[in-house]
Amino acid sequence: MRPWRGCGVALGQFLGFDQDADDPTLGGWGIADVLRDRLTRLSVPVLGGLPAGHGLHPPTIPLGTQATIDRRPPYPA
Repeated sequence: MRPWRGCGVALGQFLGFDQDADDPTLGGWGIADVLRDRLTRLSVPVLGGLPAGHGLHPPTIPLGTQATIDRRPPYPA
């Protein structure tokens, strides 16, 4: 398998998973903890909380579409 060649990761919402950290069988790890632990190893920007994924009204996001993750503030300071 060839190495992953992405330039960044965009994550949607994971509604209902915030209580996972309170579950003693999970060792105090919630979904955010697991994703942070695994994705920081990629050394690429990670953007989270997009209004997509497991939310109430997820939009369609086409696979294979080129996008840009820009971490600069949208407005001049």
